[in-house]
Amino acid sequence: MVADTVEYDTDDYRPISTLAVLSLIAGCSSVLALINQILWVIPLLAVGVSIAAIRDTSVQGSQKSGRGVALIGLALSVGFGVQSFTVFSGNTLIDRSRARETVSRWHRVIRAGDWDMAYGFCAPGIVPLDETYLEDRNHDEHHHDGADSRKQYEIKALQKIPAIRALAACNQLMFSSIETDNRQSPGSLRVTVDVSECKQHSENRIPLVVEIWLNHKTQNEPQIGKSTPALQTVERWQVIRVDPAE
Repeated sequence: MVADTVEYDTDDYRPISTLAVLSLIAGCSSVLALINQILWVIPLLAVGVSIAAIRDTSVQGSQKSGRGVALIGLALSVGFGVQSFTVFSGNTLIDRSRARETVSRWHRVIRAGDWDMAYGFCAPGIVPLDETYLEDRNHDEHHHDGADSRKQYEIKALQKIPAIRALAACNQLMFSSIETDNRQSPGSLRVTVDVSECKQHSENRIPLVVEIWLNHKTQNEPQIGKSTPALQTVERWQVIRVDPAE
């Protein structure tokens, strides 16, 4: 019996580059950049590792393989990075446009004197209840009619806020900036408007620049005009704070 022997040419064998494997892992992990802007660092690091891996496997006389793996890692990191930037940039433009429109609509109803609707733009608690209101409520329960009396109180208090008076006195708003402000509330936008047009108003104490903070949330609401009950997802923008600019 003759045994066949097979000889392997060990000179043709090249181990795969560790950097190439890491670049592929980092490229796949770059999908996390779609979750949060903080994670944009992942595709940036992945690009760096992929370039290093390509150089490691492309140098003349290199004993390592894996250039194709490194190229895949580079493609993934660049693809997810660009997609993440595009998505967040688009969402930012949309949010700022909607915040601008919300402020414009709020200003119009304030100018029209429709304070019920103006109050509807505001988040609960935008006007803090003072001690006088709380004392009156405790001493005379019949004088206040629950939620309705609180709403009327807050509407009156809203009209007295200097920034609101400035908005009511101004015919046209000039938008100065719209910026993200996570200090006030995560995901909130701070809209700065110039109301200097109303500087000729008799009340000299009203501010000339007003800052308005807004946030938004999505909620399910019944569809109007449908014969069968159905819910639709609606995005609601609310004014959570309004103050004169510092």
